[in-house]
Order: sequence, then structure tokens, then C-alpha cells
Amino acid sequence: MKFIYAALVGALLGASATLLHLLFFPLGLILGLVATVVGIWAIGRAWRLRKYKVVAAAAWLVVVVQGATLGVGGELLIQGDLAGSLLILLGTFSLVLAVFLPI
Repeated sequence: MKFIYAALVGALLGASATLLHLLFFPLGLILGLVATVVGIWAIGRAWRLRKYKVVAAAAWLVVVVQGATLGVGGELLIQGDLAGSLLILLGTFSLVLAVFLPI
């Protein structure tokens, strides 16, 4: 059950980061990345194990990569502009930071 909860929280964090990264460009990106770090850190803090942080980070990555690929109608949620590239680059860095922060 904890794995499902961690995956669900990671997916919701990824969806919120995907949708927020263009809102008032630098502020939405910063808010999405900070929420990602805090949310994934809080999952590990709640159950005192790093493996739940890894599950949440993997779910975050799946959602963000899916948002960066072309959909059936050719739509993109994360474009290849500065904001989208920063979300993917800094998001991956924030995932590593959140996973390796002490519990």
C-alpha cells in the first residue's frame, strides 16, 4: 500500500510540475520544483525508507517524460523551449537531491 501511495504522490507532483512550469514563467517553475523536492522528501520522512522516495521519483519521471512526448493529436504539455528544458533538467536534479537528502 505504501508503494502505491508513494507512486500516486510522485505522479501528482509530476503532473503539477508539468502544468505549473509555464505559469508566470520563473515562479511556476520554481514552485513546481520546490514542491517536487519537498513532496518526495516528505514521503521518505513519513516512512523512514529511501525506497519510497525512489518510487515517487520514478513516478514523477514517468509523468514528466510522458508530458514531453507527442500525444495522439500531436500535442505537447512540455515544449522544447527554455521553460520545458529547465523543467526536465532541473527536475531531474531536484529528484536526485530529494532522494539523497537525509531521512
